[in-house]
Amino acid sequence: MLRAGVLGRGLAPHRLARYNRLPLHRLAPHRRYSSPAGDAAAEPANVRNIGIIAHIDAGKTTTTERMLHYAGFTRRMGSVDAGDTVMDFLPAERERGITIQSAAITFGWKGAQIHVIDTPGHVDFTVEVERAVRVLDGAVAIVDAVAGVQAQTQTVWRQAARYGVPRVVFINKMDRAGADWPRAVADVERRLRARALVLVEPEIEKPAAAQYSNAELRCWLDAVSMERVAFDLAADASGATVTRHALAPGTPAYARAAAARARLVDALAAVDAPIVDAFLAADGDAARVPAADVRAAVRRATCASQACSVLLGAAARNVGVQPLLDAVVDYLPSPAEVQPPAGVATGDSAALVAFAFKVLVDAQRGPMVFVRVYAGALEPRMALVNASQGVGERAARLLQMYGGEPQPIARIGAGHIGVVLGLRHTRTGDTLLGARHASLAGARPAAARERSVLHELREGPAAAAPVGLRLHGIRVPAPVFFCAVEPETPSDERPVAAALAALLLEDPSLHVAHDRETGQTLLSGMGELHLDVVRDRLRRDLRVNAAFGPMRVTYREMAARPAAAAHDYAREIVGRPARAGVGVAVEPCDVDENVVEFAEPRALAAAGNAALAADAPQRAEVLAAVGDGVRSALLGGPLLGFPVVRTRVRVTSVAYYDGESTAAAFRACARQAVLQALATARTALLEPLARIAVECPAAGVGAVLADLSGARSGRVLALDDADAGAKLVSAEVPLSAMLGYSSRLRSLTAGAGSFSLQVVGFGPMTQQQQDQVVKESRGY
Repeated sequence: MLRAGVLGRGLAPHRLARYNRLPLHRLAPHRRYSSPAGDAAAEPANVRNIGIIAHIDAGKTTTTERMLHYAGFTRRMGSVDAGDTVMDFLPAERERGITIQSAAITFGWKGAQIHVIDTPGHVDFTVEVERAVRVLDGAVAIVDAVAGVQAQTQTVWRQAARYGVPRVVFINKMDRAGADWPRAVADVERRLRARALVLVEPEIEKPAAAQYSNAELRCWLDAVSMERVAFDLAADASGATVTRHALAPGTPAYARAAAARARLVDALAAVDAPIVDAFLAADGDAARVPAADVRAAVRRATCASQACSVLLGAAARNVGVQPLLDAVVDYLPSPAEVQPPAGVATGDSAALVAFAFKVLVDAQRGPMVFVRVYAGALEPRMALVNASQGVGERAARLLQMYGGEPQPIARIGAGHIGVVLGLRHTRTGDTLLGARHASLAGARPAAARERSVLHELREGPAAAAPVGLRLHGIRVPAPVFFCAVEPETPSDERPVAAALAALLLEDPSLHVAHDRETGQTLLSGMGELHLDVVRDRLRRDLRVNAAFGPMRVTYREMAARPAAAAHDYAREIVGRPARAGVGVAVEPCDVDENVVEFAEPRALAAAGNAALAADAPQRAEVLAAVGDGVRSALLGGPLLGFPVVRTRVRVTSVAYYDGESTAAAFRACARQAVLQALATARTALLEPLARIAVECPAAGVGAVLADLSGARSGRVLALDDADAGAKLVSAEVPLSAMLGYSSRLRSLTAGAGSFSLQVVGFGPMTQQQQDQVVKESRGY
């Protein structure tokens, strides 16, 4: 920390502490080492959009803090344990020592402008990773050298692979006892199913069987440049001094580096033809292949996602982060090298296409919408069209985020990530277009209707009317835990509703539903920790007075047997008659998703009249309205109101009345018909099942197995050896049995056990279990 007599001369202690945490760009006129915020219009070829992804506690935030320091962005490195990092700025993050929401920051390194998004590693916040990798061009996957590839590492790796994001692997914590470099590399290839391009070879003084330590991790051999990379921590504990020395042929170190180079060239030859030519030109001697050719081959293989570059380090000991930054610039693609989304035209005269991947609600600034610009440029006061919602918007101001510190900028160019203020109707996953985009020709965006927050929470968001080009959105998993939220007094109802609406805007994995039978507001999330954090934010950050019910899991309902029903809808709305008739049949099916079918056109026409014949102009509108009504009914079953799944619905008849039948009447009629059929079929409950991985000492494995297979009705799938004599238990357990498991596991293993879980589906329950859940839910 800087002392009061240096740059902070004359400042009070509390102001000095805040001063020392400020980034360098806030401390003009002192020298800037990182790119200034105004560089948001840098050429796309000089930009890198990367994310830091990994299992919880692998060192993501610690690595990011070192990146900021070595880039000259911060004067000192923040610590997760001390709670003073730039990236984890929420009070809940600093208290718990974990990342809860993704945070963005921008800095420069060797002529490139790097936008970094630090993502959470806990399974409850997977959606934060999902929306980050959706807009990234590359990622750094961090692997714990002691624990190897862990469960959430595999999850985030699959998320990145689904979006085709190239990855560099950083094997961290090489200073820890039990760190095993060869096993960690093998883990990357085996568990991540990746072709590893190992770019370095650790150089230690002790025999290979010895444990690594910080003293040993002073240097390694670079297989690309054939150099020794050394960190002199004795002279500079910050790790800022990195030296490179060319290896002399004939020395043992050169021989080891040549062997590592041969393995690297061999791995590259399987996916890159030019490196084979370079190898043959060097007379079959991999060590003589020019470093520039090797570096270019590594870049081609990494950018094509055919392989991943692997490096090592110990971020907490300030070792290895600068070579990692070099790898980000050298081996990960720029926006100019990435194929644009389908339908997006690029070029100097291209119209604006941007994607909103995150929303934060600020008390003073309002909604802060994080966007990735794919084409054109975004400027203040620019007229926009939200193509996903079909409404017009206007960008008021533009910002660049530095953790929790926003800075104004004049422009967000193609390939860049930034923040837009003034967008009132934009949500996560929406596409923003320039008002003159070619796909909007002839389209007229509607004026958005303002609705109260209470109405929004109880009735859901207004129906969207999309227009123009729309980029594919973000996949949000269904919530699995929920609890009741109630205002403590009638005067608290509106503040609670406003706070919930703000959280829903920020977090698409949260859901709020209004139970019409009990009058309760139900808040659903991804796990216990997720909802615990939401409770803290409501009470402490948003300062609302609310009471919370006990944590419960969400179930699903399905039709237990075939049934049929017909409903006639006849009402007078605003003095005009509205009439429709719909008949449906429901039955259970084997697929997880629901199936909606319609009878043959002739059957429908016979059941109604000629207006429903295959060539009738109103037929498409009528059937679309009926389908909407059917799907609406399946959102909540008759037993406890949980979504209905694994059910086939067949529309058997539709009655159309000239002059009286409307789309709204058909939607309401179809919904009532399906609900009647489900009530006759008597829906059954399905409970969520979780795949759990428990790591514990060998001495406690018996108690863990007995608890899982006994009290929690789980099914043990495997028992494997883990590191340092520990055991890894894999099991499938009902999610409801996992409530409070964290405390129980600590008790069983004397605080030495840890676990991770992932919901894998829904399974049937016994009648006794179902009756118990119904009784607990209804209270009778």
